[in-house]
Amino acid sequence: MSVEINHITSGDKLDDIEHHFKVSAGPGAGKTHWLVNHIKEVLHTSKRLDKSREVACITYTNTAVEIIRNRLGVSTNQVEISTIHSFLYKHIIKPYIHFIANEYNFNISRLDGHDDVQISKGATIKWLKEHSKKDYFKHPYSLDQLTKNPDGSSKVHNWLSSVSYKFDTNDNLYITADRKQSYVNGRPLAKKCLELLEVDLKNFKEMYWNQGILSHDDILFFSFEIIKNYPFVLSILRAKFPYFFVDEFQDSNPIQVKLLRMIGEQDTIVGIIGDKAQSIFSFQGADPTQFEEFELEGMKSYRISCNMRSTKEIVDLLNYIRADFKQENRSGFIGNKPVIYIGDRLSVFKEVEANILNEQVTTLSWKNITANALKKDIEGIDLNDNLLNDLINIDRSDRPKLIIPCIKAVELCREKKIKEALKELKRCFKRDEDNKNSALNLLFLLNNRYDEYCDQPLMTLYNILRGDLGMGDLNKFKPGKPKDFYDNNNYRDISLCVNIIEDTSSNITIHKSKGSEFDSVLLVLDKESDLDFITTPNLDNEKHRLQYVAISRAIKNLYINVPELSQQTIDNIETLGLVNITHIN
Repeated sequence: MSVEINHITSGDKLDDIEHHFKVSAGPGAGKTHWLVNHIKEVLHTSKRLDKSREVACITYTNTAVEIIRNRLGVSTNQVEISTIHSFLYKHIIKPYIHFIANEYNFNISRLDGHDDVQISKGATIKWLKEHSKKDYFKHPYSLDQLTKNPDGSSKVHNWLSSVSYKFDTNDNLYITADRKQSYVNGRPLAKKCLELLEVDLKNFKEMYWNQGILSHDDILFFSFEIIKNYPFVLSILRAKFPYFFVDEFQDSNPIQVKLLRMIGEQDTIVGIIGDKAQSIFSFQGADPTQFEEFELEGMKSYRISCNMRSTKEIVDLLNYIRADFKQENRSGFIGNKPVIYIGDRLSVFKEVEANILNEQVTTLSWKNITANALKKDIEGIDLNDNLLNDLINIDRSDRPKLIIPCIKAVELCREKKIKEALKELKRCFKRDEDNKNSALNLLFLLNNRYDEYCDQPLMTLYNILRGDLGMGDLNKFKPGKPKDFYDNNNYRDISLCVNIIEDTSSNITIHKSKGSEFDSVLLVLDKESDLDFITTPNLDNEKHRLQYVAISRAIKNLYINVPELSQQTIDNIETLGLVNITHIN
């Protein structure tokens, strides 16, 4: 069935605020500008708002929340601006989880927000030992063997770290985990072993729920279960929010999509804004088809075709990559052609900085470790981004429970994320009544002595914590793999693996650049084949969408770095006439 598309600009108003809508807009189209103006129009003209009824505005990150809040200004009094997880926690989980708490062994008394929960190796071992008591778990799949074999328990740990929720054919949620994640040293867990463990995934989650711990995915799961079993909660939600708008809808998880469809079935006007070509979060369940396929009765579709961000030269490249959605660029906004630099990343970075003089260049890369290496002027494309996981898998003592939060806290602090740094260190002082003050003192000491261990083996930090800082709970080393790891791996290399969720530096991953724009962008690629998003573009490929998002962040200057390029590829790209190619020695 064909859908009528209404073409609008980012400055246009809808002729009627009382209908569901879908706004499709490419990068730089002014989606947030349009949304903010639409919310203002609703606040000004709606007869369905009062002190107890508000507009819900959902966006993807806390940074985006602040942007919308600042643009709305005094108009925010009747608007709830939030991420989906914070919204659901406030309006569904916190007031109503007691309805289903017993069914899931959830400890309400210990509920204190939600977090990005890291599955601990200790919890994995405990869960495996519990399985040894199950009648159905017999040899040759001995749990005792798995717990004693480091590779075996690591396989289970990796697998459990991928736990998520999916719908079955009857729209019921079930707990699952990705079997592909059970590989260690090239070998997975046995299929029969996985089948037996899958039976008790709920039991594994209950180990955390019994401590009042909620992951972001748990928020979605419990919200759906509460609404499914207690429909009056949905009625209350609709009554409080007669308008429900979602920005960056293409990044939504299927559970979010289902919840939004349920909200919009009665009373509440739902509006979604997004772009299928900018769907880059499949690892969180997002699917580009969800945006196009989302429908509600009476929903109207709109398209914003103008790119108000980038120069004509950048828009020309975007239009070549994306033939099905041609953008018009801002009139008279002309610049230079994008440049592909061939050479090592640090040399290219310095060349770009020299070319734009005092202006800042923002580097975008696929891997977190590449972004972190650029922050610290470290060259090399063979950096090991698994060192933090290796530390957990090799050192099975309690040491990583202190060492890892310390590493994360120091790196967060150096990015001025003090609140997040203290949150990491508070994990080390769970039994300390004044854990915040203890965490603050440790953070101060770690930063004060940073130069002593930053370029030294991890053993140096361990010795500082155990001896000089009096962290007496750390065990002494015996000869073996753990000691070798601490002796042979530098703090600096391990610190490159730290992932800062909302990184506001000038060296970030493409995922973290979503919703942002920068005067000058340097996209850092690892190899020649990564340029296939230009040579053979296909936006059904998520990696191509990721690179499309990256180059569309640029306002005035776009640079792309690749270490090497064959003459044939150079000839093919130059034939397009869209970019210049330069070698850096």
